[in-house]
Amino acid sequence: MRRALALLLLAGCTYVSDPAQNESQIAAPGNFRAGSGTIQSIAVVPNKGTKSKEPHLYRLAIHMDVGGYQTVDVEDNTFFEGEAVNLTNDGRVERVSGTELQDWFRTPR
Repeated sequence: MRRALALLLLAGCTYVSDPAQNESQIAAPGNFRAGSGTIQSIAVVPNKGTKSKEPHLYRLAIHMDVGGYQTVDVEDNTFFEGEAVNLTNDGRVERVSGTELQDWFRTPR
C-alpha cells in the first residue's frame, strides 16, 4: 500500500498538463552545442524577455553529458535545478526527466 501511495505521489509530481511546458525556445539560438545534460542553476536575466507576459529571460547553466558546461537563455521559467534536459539542433530545450513515468500513466496498457 505504501509503495502504491509513493508511486502516485511521484506520478503527480511528474505530470505536466500543458505540452508546451515540456520545452522552451532558446532566446539566442546558434550560441550553443546540442546534446543532453542536467540543469545546475537558473538565474534571472532582467528586462531581456521578448514575450509581453514574461519581461525576463532565464539563464540555465547546464552540465552537459558530453562536452563540459554551457549556459543558454530561455523565455520561460518552467525548468528547475537538477532536471535532465536535451538541447536540440533547432534551438529548443526539451524536458526529459520523468517522461517515461508520464507516458506510462497516460497511455492505456
